[in-house]
Amino acid sequence: MPISAAPQLQSSVKPTAHTGNASSLMACGCPRTGAGVEVFSSSNSFLSANWPAIHLLVRTSELPARVNLAVIVAVLAVACQGRIVGSGSGTSSGGGGPPGAPSGGGASAGSTGSPGAGGSAPTSPGACAGDPIAVQKRMVRLSFNQVLTTIRAVLGNPIADKIANDPIYATDLLDAKHRGFPPLASPREGSVITDATWATGDQIAQQAAQYVFDNFAAVTKCAGATLDTCAQSWLRTLAAAAWRRPQTAAEATSFNQLYLDLRDTTKVGVTTQQATQLAVQALLEAPQFLYRTEFGAAATAAGAVTPYELASELSYFLTDGPPDAALLSAAASNALSTPAQVAAQVDRILATPAARTNLHAAMFGYFAIPNIESVVIDTNVFTTWNDGLRNSMERESDLFLQDVLWNGKVADLLTSRTSFINATLASFYGAPAPGAVDADGFGKVTLPDSRAGILTQGGFLVARARPMAGSVVGRGLLVNASVLCATNPAFPENLATMIDAVNMQLANETQRAAADYRARTAPCNACHTGFDPYGLALESYDGIGRYRTMDEMGRPIDASVTLPPLAGGAMVRNAVEMGAALARGGAFANCIAKNLLNFALAETPSTPLATNACAVRNVSDAFAASGDGSFAALVRGIAVSSTLASRTGGLP
Repeated sequence: MPISAAPQLQSSVKPTAHTGNASSLMACGCPRTGAGVEVFSSSNSFLSANWPAIHLLVRTSELPARVNLAVIVAVLAVACQGRIVGSGSGTSSGGGGPPGAPSGGGASAGSTGSPGAGGSAPTSPGACAGDPIAVQKRMVRLSFNQVLTTIRAVLGNPIADKIANDPIYATDLLDAKHRGFPPLASPREGSVITDATWATGDQIAQQAAQYVFDNFAAVTKCAGATLDTCAQSWLRTLAAAAWRRPQTAAEATSFNQLYLDLRDTTKVGVTTQQATQLAVQALLEAPQFLYRTEFGAAATAAGAVTPYELASELSYFLTDGPPDAALLSAAASNALSTPAQVAAQVDRILATPAARTNLHAAMFGYFAIPNIESVVIDTNVFTTWNDGLRNSMERESDLFLQDVLWNGKVADLLTSRTSFINATLASFYGAPAPGAVDADGFGKVTLPDSRAGILTQGGFLVARARPMAGSVVGRGLLVNASVLCATNPAFPENLATMIDAVNMQLANETQRAAADYRARTAPCNACHTGFDPYGLALESYDGIGRYRTMDEMGRPIDASVTLPPLAGGAMVRNAVEMGAALARGGAFANCIAKNLLNFALAETPSTPLATNACAVRNVSDAFAASGDGSFAALVRGIAVSSTLASRTGGLP
């Protein structure tokens, strides 16, 4: 039976989350999260020593036994060339993101943390704490989307589009706005390759390899008497592109031998096209493809990452894809060694659609806007609510973020009086209908005095609504987490009965009266005084974000609050004044800096960055001192920081 049939090309070796000895880890492919790999040449003695483990990984298929063995050797020879030498900051599946981020990204009311004044809060301004080099030498797994963008870059759009549109990957390859924040925060991702994630990666590699076989001449441009020579040359070029760096001498020798063994009739004996197919599959299942390293010159010693490692780190941060030719050229010529050189590359990349789409989508998820898609609204209470309004709100936030991130200032996220609305939202907000509109009917307008910034937009407000009303607590927790980076306290399960009783007692009270009760009553006040004021300031907007002056029972609403100390302690009369106060105080920019650092690192470090950590404060203080204020300036500051460029030593 031909070996080109993708369903028959079963994987023989799978990276796992094993924590056993180095020998067993190598036999299974990729080391655990955070582990460093020191490259050495594979050999027959290595294969012999690990043969029992290798043998167990052979899967039953319709392939000839010699081809099954060829796939084993292919993956092992290319991938299993390392030993475990260090551990880094990897996280397990889930977690991470902005404080309170749910698995799909964005900030949530359900974040865990120690009870206190609204959860753990950033330290007051002063000297920063800790080393700005906050992460160990480590390996970082590519997310599924990064795997796909890398395949797109090295093999082209046709196969990438086919994989992206395959329904079997519907829960793995999400669009940019529904990915995790940071990229590995989602439970479907995680920092380690598990059986489930390996199976997905294996299928993707098989499909890509099958595409090369089916379109061999068009993809490789190889034909004629020099077919093998051409195929080997193409594979070497592919390996360097897919692995984002030149192969080492040992890797090149091993990979070339793999091809020769596949072609050798005394060993495997397949055609040139089949050998190329298997080699491509091996390349895409190797740790060098599935992970990126941050080892520097020596995995156990503190120091800078290599230029090629920095190029990959920057590119996946900015574009969610592999470094382009210009960035790889800069790495090759050691032109990423100074902040100015890195900044020049960052500015160039930030002007590309790929970077703008990626970072815009990241911030869309950061503010939990996609939550509006699944929130349940009782249409018996809110009779004007419908999918058209829901979709309009989501689109408004999308266009607003796109405009502010690339044309405005970071503070405008909380203070801008302009937004993008259609006729539906114009009626809903009591705003003038837009003049010039896009194809979907959205145009830029100045909003009424009652609205400014994303906190007063329907998309943000509805994302934390209850079916029949808004939620002071839910909205307060969302502001606390996504705007100020305070860690929301866990729900006190041991007090659930008492809380239910109090809620029944306060059912007919105003939200102000209920919040006042929580503020003066122990143990409620230990937490609620830290976030209820933010929700109270947003009480002028009902459960679907309509501005109002009376609550559901016709009682006047007082939205004035004294902000918690973390937010500066100012007295504000409403949500618009609250947004301005939060933007002025510096805590918001510092919070964005912290979470963008986590995003750049791909995962929240095992020792999470405190808001007062030097890694964060060095970025936010420089951003404030620059006077630029733009989102691009903040991203640039993160990209040139020592937190991205250097690592502490891995474990021996």
